Amino acid sequence: MSINASETGPIVRLTRGDTPADAAFAVVIGLQDPVPTPRPQRLLLEASLDALERDDAAAVFETLRPDGILLPDCRGRADLQAADVALGVIEAEAGLAAGRLSIVALFGTSPANFLGTEYLSGASARLIALVLDEDALADALRLPAKAARSTSPAVIMARGYLILQAADAGVPCFWSLPSSETDGYALVRLRDAALDHGFRNVLVRTAAQWVTLGQDSRPD
Repeated sequence: MSINASETGPIVRLTRGDTPADAAFAVVIGLQDPVPTPRPQRLLLEASLDALERDDAAAVFETLRPDGILLPDCRGRADLQAADVALGVIEAEAGLAAGRLSIVALFGTSPANFLGTEYLSGASARLIALVLDEDALADALRLPAKAARSTSPAVIMARGYLILQAADAGVPCFWSLPSSETDGYALVRLRDAALDHGFRNVLVRTAAQWVTLGQDSRPD
């Protein structure tokens, strides 16, 4: 599923039983989760490379009919290309149109990804967005406290790096909200800061976060 420059809204990771988010860029569910009702405009499955290569992968995609995947722990161009090939096989086996399945790639678990000189542009025509998972990056860097993220040179560099990679690839870049943050004011402030710093929007991981942000009417 293609995107256009006017698309806004967060990426929302639903858990079983959550209500689909209105006006979201994409809604993400797990491989074992049911399709939410009503069906979101863009439904993604969170699926690792290993999951895409399982014998039952095509059957899952044939049943759920997603628009693509959220690829966790992406390590760069090679992972995007491997996911592209795997999705092509799934499309053929599940009877889906060639090129139907898109990729949103989540970066953060491997700090070395932000040091390389490789470009993500052209790695896969399926790529529609990049996401910085700052929780994972902070854990990998062993930062002593959440407050350290805002001033860590490594985190600041990673933010700029991924925004630039997304711009070069012609896709939007999203920032993952801290998974443990529940304060409404803090969530809105963090979302607004992400928008001001060049991210298209945020990745929301909990229903409580989505409810809080969904009640805020700031235009993207």
